Amino acid sequence: FQIMVDVLDTVRLYIKEMVHLAGPQMKIMLMDKETTSIVSCAYGQNEMMQKEVFIFDRIDNGVQREPIKYLKCIVFVRPTPDNLHLLQEELRNPRYAQYYIYFSNIISKADLKMLAEADEHETVRDVQEFFIDSIALSPSLCSLSIPRPYDHSAISMSVQSHRRSAEALIALLLSLKKRPVIKYQTSSEDAAKLALKVGEVIRREAQLFEETSLDTLLLVVDRFEDPITPLLNQWTYEAMVHELLTFKQHFVTVEGTKYVLNERDDDFYARNMCSNFGEIGANCKELITEYQHKANTHKNVESIADMKQFVDEYPQFKKMSGSVSKHVAIIGELSRLVGAHNLLEVSELEQSMVVDGDQGRALERLKTLLANPKTTQLDATRLIMLYALRFQGSYMTDPLALAAKIRSTETTEALKTLIKYAGAGRRKGDLFGSGNPMEITKRFIKGLKGVENVYTQHVPLLQAQLEAATRGRLPEGLWAAAGENALNARIDHIIVFMVGGATFAESALVRQWNDKRRSQPGFPSVTLLATHVHNTTSFIEQISAMRQ
Repeated sequence: FQIMVDVLDTVRLYIKEMVHLAGPQMKIMLMDKETTSIVSCAYGQNEMMQKEVFIFDRIDNGVQREPIKYLKCIVFVRPTPDNLHLLQEELRNPRYAQYYIYFSNIISKADLKMLAEADEHETVRDVQEFFIDSIALSPSLCSLSIPRPYDHSAISMSVQSHRRSAEALIALLLSLKKRPVIKYQTSSEDAAKLALKVGEVIRREAQLFEETSLDTLLLVVDRFEDPITPLLNQWTYEAMVHELLTFKQHFVTVEGTKYVLNERDDDFYARNMCSNFGEIGANCKELITEYQHKANTHKNVESIADMKQFVDEYPQFKKMSGSVSKHVAIIGELSRLVGAHNLLEVSELEQSMVVDGDQGRALERLKTLLANPKTTQLDATRLIMLYALRFQGSYMTDPLALAAKIRSTETTEALKTLIKYAGAGRRKGDLFGSGNPMEITKRFIKGLKGVENVYTQHVPLLQAQLEAATRGRLPEGLWAAAGENALNARIDHIIVFMVGGATFAESALVRQWNDKRRSQPGFPSVTLLATHVHNTTSFIEQISAMRQ
């Protein structure tokens, strides 16, 4: 049986099939903004060139392309009105010998008829739907790359973001061949609207869902129920890179040098992306030691056999050399930033506020850190926001006064918006476990395990949601069903859509969850899809964009 659903492999399989259907001969690939990101996160340019795709271009960049009549053209675009119009213009004046047109989502018969009428030169050889309408960042994480999905001056999704989210969800379900039971968070109007829309499309497109599995649960959740996770400093490799460096769709920049961090092609990164900061340093030292050993071995090339062995191993040796220099540079920069910004102390206060809840002690330590010159504006803002969320009530004057103290009007306004968006009055769940004796006991026991856990005590709310879903115990008052309300089989897969964005902390949690599947057959696998993958900066920017 399939161990788990791998969305990245699914995307790669579909793209490979597109190229295969176009057959041999040199090819150009025309894409739009969204599909360019989808393809580039699944395949490197060199890999595509090996498949005879030598030119990549955007159909929507407004640049006049020169005709190259001996090329075949693979078109992979979203079936939007703008793209369909551009495609009609392309077919009326074809620049290439043949066209193989593939859409990332459902296209209507009326739109197909318009394209057929535009194909006056009969250059189109194939038209198909390949349901990949989100960016697969890892085997279990997809993003729509919409950092600000809300209407300006409103705490609800824009019409465009809502439509885009529904389309991405439908495409994901069709690509994985799933027809799920849909449950949504009742506290979120956006989650309810999205869940009902997806249910409506599934019923309307029943024919497309005929050969799908009935073993899946779709959970539509909203970021505002857990505003804590995106505000915390992170201490795993992948999340730290995203938090502290410029990291976008597998590319990270350190001191002007761009590196690729991709678990498919980088064994060290694949093994360590969810390791904590201390483990990363030790493992990097082992990598350097191994490299030095291999380098010294290659120095002793004395015979023909030695030379042959060196030539055979050289590509691997060169790859290892690049891996060592890359990770030394990245880890070195992370270490520098941790020290320069006093992040160990900042993170310790974050965790103690969230987990312990000692307000008096937290306020004194917060004032001390705000006065520390090493504390950045971003860290000051995040600490004030965490304090406000944790001790909200009659004490809101404290964080507002603190925001004024650091002379930041933006922090003050963003703080007010955060409380409207994700304050205690809007959240329905028990985010801090203060009303659950079992949670309090678990936190106490966890706190006794040692100082090494002081920076990672917080567990994203997603963990509790997955546990409840797996046991069939989602609280009725907090969750409702859209459409069918019964599984025809046990839950084998859970798809989570997170309105308002997810984080790499939640992605790491999903990875750990999926690891259980390998050791416990029958344990459900999980796929996480979100409007965006946030770090603290992008999350605060999202909040700031909702100011009223």
